[in-house]
Amino acid sequence: MMKQILILTTTLLFSTIIGISQTYDKEYTVEYINAKTSEVCKIFQEKKNIRIEFYSNGQPVRIDYIFPGTIDIEKGIYYSEDEQAIVFSCYEKAGKQIEREILKHGSKLLYDRSNLKVDCSEGECEALVTASKHLIQLYVEKGYERTKPFEEN
Repeated sequence: MMKQILILTTTLLFSTIIGISQTYDKEYTVEYINAKTSEVCKIFQEKKNIRIEFYSNGQPVRIDYIFPGTIDIEKGIYYSEDEQAIVFSCYEKAGKQIEREILKHGSKLLYDRSNLKVDCSEGECEALVTASKHLIQLYVEKGYERTKPFEEN
């Protein structure tokens, strides 16, 4: 009987710990980032790429397709105060790998960077950069995990 109580207590303890811990997966990370984006754009996760949609009067007008393997995680993801945006830049040697589709014109062009307009204060902006880097890492590093909040760089 004592052994069964010990097993039950241990099981409940681990269930509680697992239930409390946060999973920083793609879905959570995209929701976190979108909570701070401006109303003119949103980021979406897809199977093999990331999509940023830009809106005018509630209608999509531009879509940028970001292919995570081409993004420079260390130097190419940062907050631009001038643009009030998180910038995603390709590795220099990768060249222009971000596909930009202008829906009104039906045109597609390649660029070496994209920006995600955000509304954030200084500390929040740093956390958004961390979350953006984390999102790219989830695509390119198998088994990559994060165990602490984005505010804890």
